[in-house]
Amino acid sequence: MELFNKYKNKNFAFITNYINSCLNDDSLALTEDELREQLSGASQSSFEEFLLALTNAYDNSESYNADILYSHDDFMIPLRQIPIPVRASLAEKAWLYYILQNSKSDLFLEPATKQKLILALENEIDQSRFPIKSEYIDIRLLSPDNKLSVTNEVLTNFKTIVSAIKQHRRLFVTNTTFSGQIYKDQEVYPYKLEYSVQFDSFSLSCYPLDTKRPVKMNLANLSAVKMGDEIVEYDQFLSDFEKQLKNTKEKIPVSIEIRNQAEAYDRCAYLFSSYDTFCYDKGNDTLLMNIYYYRFQKDEIIRNILFLGHYVKVVSPKNIVDEVISNISAAYNTYC
Repeated sequence: MELFNKYKNKNFAFITNYINSCLNDDSLALTEDELREQLSGASQSSFEEFLLALTNAYDNSESYNADILYSHDDFMIPLRQIPIPVRASLAEKAWLYYILQNSKSDLFLEPATKQKLILALENEIDQSRFPIKSEYIDIRLLSPDNKLSVTNEVLTNFKTIVSAIKQHRRLFVTNTTFSGQIYKDQEVYPYKLEYSVQFDSFSLSCYPLDTKRPVKMNLANLSAVKMGDEIVEYDQFLSDFEKQLKNTKEKIPVSIEIRNQAEAYDRCAYLFSSYDTFCYDKGNDTLLMNIYYYRFQKDEIIRNILFLGHYVKVVSPKNIVDEVISNISAAYNTYC
């Protein structure tokens, strides 16, 4: 039996995960009896052989003992002191290769690192036997009219913002709102970057010193992004910012009913994946979803609900119901 050949040993994944988990948190170690229970399902003879090899008790023979685990205070502890490297499958390598063709990967990887990965994957994947084509990869596009263009300016701004967040430094930005208003050289304390699946866009959650309240700025609307000095008492800023966020969180969630038609469940979960949600089955092929949100996210939630169409019904609260009805009525009067 080859313990670390994932094609010949069905317990490969379990032992790999067990060792890596124990190295991260030794409280996850199991006793020998618990190991037996977790590994149950193999034939008795091969299971006994496997367990004896794991625990170095196979007939006192070094040629069969694996020297993988040892007993300490009745727990089976890994002898290995570093994690076992992840072994990517062919499908995972193909997916990674395709993702690297997407310009968004430039936002997260240095050019040299990206090129090394591409070359390594090209050498490992036999494309004559396993061709990688874009149509083989399902990337859901919910709003084809909105597509992020990773220009040199966007790339520079993105990396500057990430560096400022990591280094706890302030930013100076020029923000052009969707209404056309320009805020030049606005000083902000950055909090985090967020990504919208529907609109294929990044937003910066931050605290502008002139407005003194949490806001979100679309990355596509930012220009002349410059990094400033370190934020004094950053931990205090973080605590105050999160308290303000908490105060802007609506106490009553938006409740919607979703009919299981035309992949409505899937599209709805995808759209609201960045929100704190709670779902349960109402019966009759209907799902009820509660969406918890901040006050400044209300317009975005309404847009998402309208995007989902007649497969979704807004149950509460009344002000959101009324606003959705008003939007639908306005659209009907305009186009019908």
